[in-house]
Amino acid sequence: MGVFDYRSFKGEAGKALYSDALALTLYAYTPTGQPLASGWTAIGAERLGYQGKVGPQGTFFGEQQGFTSAEVEVLGRYDEAGKLLSIGIAFRGTGGLGFSDTLGDIKNNLLAAVGPVGYAANYSKNAFDKLFASVAEFAKAQGLSGQDVLVSGHSLGGLGVNSLAELSGEHWGGFYADARYVAFASPTQSPGDKVLNIGYENDPVFRVLDGTTFNASSLGSHDKVQASATNNIVTFNEHYASTLENLLPQSILNPLSWKAHGSAGYADGLNRVVDSAFYDLTSKDSTLIVSTLSEGSRSKTWVEDLNRNAEPHKGSTFIFGTDGNDLLKGGRGNDFIEGRDGNDTFRDEGGYNILLGGKGHNVFDLQQSLGKFSVVNDGDGSLYVRDAYGGISMTRDIGALVSKEPGFAWGLFSKEVTHSVTDQGLLAGNQLTHYNHSLNGDAYGNALVASVDGDWLFGHGGDDVLRSDKSDVTFVGGAGNDVMYSSGGGANTFLFSGAFGFDAIHGYQGSDKLVFMGVAGAGQGYDYTQHLSQSGQDTLLSVGDYAVTLVGVAPDNLSAGGIVFA
Repeated sequence: MGVFDYRSFKGEAGKALYSDALALTLYAYTPTGQPLASGWTAIGAERLGYQGKVGPQGTFFGEQQGFTSAEVEVLGRYDEAGKLLSIGIAFRGTGGLGFSDTLGDIKNNLLAAVGPVGYAANYSKNAFDKLFASVAEFAKAQGLSGQDVLVSGHSLGGLGVNSLAELSGEHWGGFYADARYVAFASPTQSPGDKVLNIGYENDPVFRVLDGTTFNASSLGSHDKVQASATNNIVTFNEHYASTLENLLPQSILNPLSWKAHGSAGYADGLNRVVDSAFYDLTSKDSTLIVSTLSEGSRSKTWVEDLNRNAEPHKGSTFIFGTDGNDLLKGGRGNDFIEGRDGNDTFRDEGGYNILLGGKGHNVFDLQQSLGKFSVVNDGDGSLYVRDAYGGISMTRDIGALVSKEPGFAWGLFSKEVTHSVTDQGLLAGNQLTHYNHSLNGDAYGNALVASVDGDWLFGHGGDDVLRSDKSDVTFVGGAGNDVMYSSGGGANTFLFSGAFGFDAIHGYQGSDKLVFMGVAGAGQGYDYTQHLSQSGQDTLLSVGDYAVTLVGVAPDNLSAGGIVFA
C-alpha cells in the first residue's frame, strides 16, 4: 500500500507515478525548454499540428475569450531509440508568465467558485478544446492510447486536471477516458476514481469547493473527506503550530493560511513521504504530519499531530522530520516517527511506536524516570523501550535516552539525566544501567531458550525456534518462518514486525498478547476477524502478506483486547 496508490499503480509504481506527476507540475511553473531530470521533453506546436497561441517557451495558452490566460505544457518521454513512450499534460496554476496572465488566473479562480454553473467542470474544454484534439490525434499516430497519457497540475492547474478527467469520456473521441490524472492542491474534485487529488489538509485551497460547488464552508474550515483525495496530510509550518491557527479561521480569506499552498512546499514535504521507510505502511487516509518549519523554528517547536480545524484523525500517526535538527513528538496512540538527517529529539506519550533516528546524534526524551521503563538491546542496532503500561517503542539510530529523575527537596524538583547508548547498557556519567536481559540470534536459524522471567528472545533472520517456560517473556521471531513454544506462565508478548514470515505459536494463552507493528497492509484498525481461518485444531491469522498459526487454539479463544495492530 501507499498514500499515493492510484488505481493499478500501487507501491513502487504509485511512487513513480507521483514523481512523474510532480515533475510535470513543477515544469509547468518554470519551463526551461530543456529535458527534465525525469526524462520528459517539451513537444512543440509544429509537431502537434496545432495553430493556437504559443508562448516563446513553448507554453500553450487558452483558446477562447475569457480563458486566454490559461496555460498548459505538453511533454513527451522517449526511449533511447527516440520512440515516444508517453505524453505528459501539465496545467499551470495561478501565476502565469506575465502580470496579465496572473490576473486572468485569479478571475478564473473566482468564476470557478461563484461563476456560472459548470464553469469549473468545463474549464479544460473551454480553454484547450482544439489543443487536446491535436494531442489525441498526434498520440494515436505515434501508436499511443489514453493509458499512455499523464495529466497533472497544481492549484488552478489541478482544477484543469479534474475538469479534463470529468469530460474525458464524452469529448475528444473518448481518447482521454483511460488517461492517468494526478492533481495537487486542486480546489475541485471530480467524482469517481479517475483523479488522485493530493493535498495538505491545512491548505485553504485544497478541496475548498464541494466537488465544483461553492458554499458557506468554503470560506472556513472545509476539511471534508473526499473519495478521490488524500484526506489527512498536514504540512506542519509555523502558522499551523501557532495559537493563531486556532484564534484565526483557517480560510482562503486568511493570508496566513496560504503558506500551506505553495508548490515548492508540496514538493519538499511530499518527497520526504515518498522516500520514507514508512511509505508502504501508509494509505490514502493515513494521518501524515510533515514538518515544513523553517530552520529557525525547528529548535523550539515540537512537530506533532495537533488535529486543528479538521476532521478527527484516526489510526496510527506518521511524523516526518527534515534534514535539520528536529523536535518530533508522538501522542498516546501508535506513532511512526522518522527523523532523517540532523540531530533530532523524539518524544512519545505511549502506545506502540517505531522511531527511526536517521543520521546524526539522536535522543529519545522519556520525560519520566528511567526506572519506569525497561530497555532492551536486540544486538542488531535496535533498542526496544517498554513503558509501565506495556507500550513498546522500537527505535533505531538513537544515541541517548534522556530521563527526568527526582532532584532535591524530596523529589519536588527534577533533573534531566542523559544516558548514552552503549553495547553494555545505558551510561550516565560513571553509572551504567544494564539492559533488560535478552537472548539475541543472528541472520541464520537459531534455537533460543528463555532463562528468566521477563526475558526477550530475538530470533532475527532465518527460521528460528524460540522456547520459554517463564512468564512475561517477549518473543520477537524476526524475518523467516519461526516456531515459538511457551509452556510457562502467561502474560507473554509475541511481537511481529515488517516481513515477519509465516510463524507458529505453541502454548498460546488468553493472557498473552499478539502485537503487529509496521506490517504492510495491517495497520491500526485491522479487522482480524475477517482474516481468521481454522485448520483442524489450529487457527490461522493472516496479517498482510504473512500469517501466524496458533497451534491448538480455536478462533473463539482470540479477542480484540489481546491483539494489537500498529
